[in-house]
Amino acid sequence: LVQRLRAAGAVILGKTNLSEWANFRSTKSSSGWSARGGLTRNPYALDRNPCGSSAGTGAAIAASLATVGIGTETDGSITCPASVNGLVGLKPTVGLVSRDGIIPISASQDTAGPMTRSVADAAAVLQAIAAPDPQDPA
Repeated sequence: LVQRLRAAGAVILGKTNLSEWANFRSTKSSSGWSARGGLTRNPYALDRNPCGSSAGTGAAIAASLATVGIGTETDGSITCPASVNGLVGLKPTVGLVSRDGIIPISASQDTAGPMTRSVADAAAVLQAIAAPDPQDPA
C-alpha cells in the first residue's frame, strides 16, 4: 500500500495514534487510546470521542495536518472517525486493496482505506492503492 502511494507521488508524513487491538480491548475501551501514544482527541471538541480504532488518522486529517490518511477497518474504524470529524471515509471491498502488513481481527472484513476532506481526494487515493495482491486470499 505504501509503495503504491509513493509511486503515485504521495509523501508519507508519519504514522498516527491508533487504538490497540483494533479497539477490541474491552466493551468499555476508549476510542483512539494506546499505551504508546496516549489518548487521541477529537480536534473539534477535545472532550468528544474521536471514534474508531483509526481515530488518529481521522483527527490528523480533520486538523489539516495532512490532506489524506489511511485507516484500517473491521467494523467502523474508517467510517466512524470520518463521520465525527466531517471527513470522507471509504472502506474498500475486501481484496481491492492489499492487506499486507495488516494484522486482521477478521480476515473476511479487514481492509485499509482512505480518509480525506473531499470525495475527489478519496477517489484519487483509492485509484492509487487499488490493485490485486496475489498474496491476499480475499
